[in-house]
Amino acid sequence: MNLELFANKLRVEKSVAIFCHYRPDGDTIGSAMALMLGLEKLNITAKVFCADKIPNKFNFLSRCKEISNSIKGEFTAFFAIDNADATRLGDFAEDFMKSKNTYSLDHHVSNTNFAKYNCVIDNASNCENVFKLLNVLGVSIDKEIANFLLLGIVTDTGNFKHKNVTENTLLSASKLVGFGADINAIVYNTFTKQTKERAKLFGYVMSKIRYFYNNRVAIATILTKDLIDFNVSNDQTEGFIDFVLAIDSVEVAVCIMQVQENKYKISLRSKKADVNSVAGQYGGGGHILASGCQIFGGYEEVVDKLTYTISQYLED
Repeated sequence: MNLELFANKLRVEKSVAIFCHYRPDGDTIGSAMALMLGLEKLNITAKVFCADKIPNKFNFLSRCKEISNSIKGEFTAFFAIDNADATRLGDFAEDFMKSKNTYSLDHHVSNTNFAKYNCVIDNASNCENVFKLLNVLGVSIDKEIANFLLLGIVTDTGNFKHKNVTENTLLSASKLVGFGADINAIVYNTFTKQTKERAKLFGYVMSKIRYFYNNRVAIATILTKDLIDFNVSNDQTEGFIDFVLAIDSVEVAVCIMQVQENKYKISLRSKKADVNSVAGQYGGGGHILASGCQIFGGYEEVVDKLTYTISQYLED
């Protein structure tokens, strides 16, 4: 569905429940909160929900604390934001799919069009799509909305370092700064600021990077034991994979995060290989150069599966 038709459907709603994806990042949070604030300007009641706790680093934007992990109230529509498929909604997936009036605005090429009304635009961040949607809806962008939109753009582009950055990304960011977004605060709180414990864990994990295929593939691993030993929550490991990909010989970087025994969350980043297809082999997906999935099994079994699958997509 094109954005204009999508907006016309949305503008007649009375109340909208907006859902982030589980393990929320800056893009899903920024997209959801900016949409909520924009709909409020159109006199549409809107609330944001997330199955998981919002990482503390995003609380410098105070209204993040309004995001709830339980549905409260009645809504005429359910809206999934930055979700490639319904499973990414976590505990809210069943309620969402039972609803007869659902929307999805997303930027992942692997999107399954799981809602009644779907709008998928392949931009660097979903906040770029929300920015466009709010403009089509005629919402005036204030400083608060601008901060949330820029949060998503900054975080999903790795502070403008990733290959997904386009002219539109930079133009959108420039306009948002013009509307009052504080890029310095956003970059500091999401990329620079860290605890001593997180710094120690980072050093430990990077000292144990494993290399494969003549150093073209590198894997960083974070076990549950590591998080306990260093007193760090899993949301504080965001960004670890970017360091791995920055190694000059590495074409595909992998971060393996233990979720529970024999269950691992996999993050994939690439300089050119199609890691969306790699993730797709295990029921995951995302973007060509940035994707994720979950794999069950013993740790070494998971490593063997991943490295073999990745090797099929390395260019000669």
